[in-house]
Amino acid sequence: MTQMQTQRLPFCGLSLKLYSTGNKAPKMEYQASSTKAQFQCSITKKLYGINEISNWLNSPEVQEYVQSGHVLKWGSKTQQNEPTKYGDGMEQTVTCYMVKPFNKAGYTPQPQPQQNYQQAKQGIQLTDDKLPESPSDEIDWAKENATDFNPEMYEQELG
Repeated sequence: MTQMQTQRLPFCGLSLKLYSTGNKAPKMEYQASSTKAQFQCSITKKLYGINEISNWLNSPEVQEYVQSGHVLKWGSKTQQNEPTKYGDGMEQTVTCYMVKPFNKAGYTPQPQPQQNYQQAKQGIQLTDDKLPESPSDEIDWAKENATDFNPEMYEQELG
């Protein structure tokens, strides 16, 4: 056990700041530029783009939490900062963070062994569709146009 595991682990999260638009719901009240916005790690202070969250999760600093049984949770907080010429100073911070699961009496969660993507999908074939070879292939699949669904082709496949 490392020294860090014998003590309580510090807060571990990945945070993104959103800035007030001045609008009220149902319009977007807070926003961040998708090309400039970066998540910041609370431990290393390193910045990550939205497409790099898995890199953060697989970093040695975060893996220590995963291996000790922590799980991911999402949260947000809103705070008032000094107004600027660009806005009223309201800011919302969205954070993906590691928490130790709540223990019911007599239950202690066991740390899960780490698997890579290939091991996780090995032997699992739920459909006759080709499974993605990597997480990036899975992302490409998600980019397909949802309106490409052809009900006649679907009926033919069902027989």
